[in-house]
Amino acid sequence: MPHKPIHVANAFLWKANQDGVCDIDKLKIQKLIYCLHGWTLATSGEPVVGELYQAWPYGPVLDSIYYATKRFPHNHITHFFDEFDPVDESRKAFMVGADDKGFWEVFDRVWDRYKCFSGLQLSALTHADGTPWSITRAKNETYIPNELIRDHFVSLAGGVVGA
Repeated sequence: MPHKPIHVANAFLWKANQDGVCDIDKLKIQKLIYCLHGWTLATSGEPVVGELYQAWPYGPVLDSIYYATKRFPHNHITHFFDEFDPVDESRKAFMVGADDKGFWEVFDRVWDRYKCFSGLQLSALTHADGTPWSITRAKNETYIPNELIRDHFVSLAGGVVGA
């Protein structure tokens, strides 16, 4: 089941806090979620977020994450993203539940693989020729199809789904 992008972002912020990774900024959070989305599509065929990626001039972007991060004027994200909880009418920070084993299995692998990359380094990976972003931009289309993202990440795994 796809998750809200801010719940996935909060999972990365939580893990960064746990591991002492201090360079999570607007760019890095976008690209980490994108990599998780791609690897989840490649391994399970299901999207990790319920929002389509857009091919913006500066890379693949989730619109909701772009607007959520605008409140961090110096780029570094300093706290979790919160939202209104209608149950107790307060604002709370939610993230993907611990019971979603499939999510956390892929998440941990993606985190271990990409946590040391800067946002600019991750951006370079997503902008290379032949990436879903570059193909979509060349076609002058707005949305990057999940199938294109899946196929790209399957090819990164050497064509072995589940890698």
